Amino acid sequence: MENTPAGWLVLHTEGCESTTYPLHEGKNRIGRKTAQNNPDVSIERDIYVSRNHAVLVVRKDEKFQYEYFIADNAEVQGKPSLNGTYLNGNTERLVDKVVKLKDGDTIQIGVTKFVLQTAQAAVDVESAIKLTKQLDYTKTVEVYNSNVVLKKRVK
Repeated sequence: MENTPAGWLVLHTEGCESTTYPLHEGKNRIGRKTAQNNPDVSIERDIYVSRNHAVLVVRKDEKFQYEYFIADNAEVQGKPSLNGTYLNGNTERLVDKVVKLKDGDTIQIGVTKFVLQTAQAAVDVESAIKLTKQLDYTKTVEVYNSNVVLKKRVK
C-alpha cells in the first residue's frame, strides 16, 4: 500500500481536459517544469506559473488520517510566487500563511485550477475524476500582468 496515493489534484479549469496528479505523503511541489526543475505537479501552458510556485504538504494526524496544507512557495526562492496562489475563488493571495485544505477545495495556481480529492473521499483516480466532474467551476481570479492586477471573472 506504500504506492497508494494520499489523494489527487484534478485539473478543473474551463476548457481543459481532466488531468490527475497523485499526491504523496510529505511535500508535493507545484510549478512549471523546466530542464532544471521537475515539480510533482507540473503545470504547462500557463505563463503565470513560477517554477517553484506552491507546496502542498500531506501528513497524518494523531488519528492517522491524512491532512492537507498548501502554501505559496517562499521556501526555495525566499519570496512568494509572482502571480499568487488562491483558494476557492477568493482574491486574497496565500502569502506568508499555510492553509489547511479540505476535500473539494479549488486551488488556483496562475490561472490553472485544481480540485483536491482526498483519499477519504475518492478511493481511486477514476472516482477522483468523477467527483470533480460533478462540481461547478470556481470563479477564476484573473492575473493580467506581473504587477498582479486581479479581477474576478463574471460568469
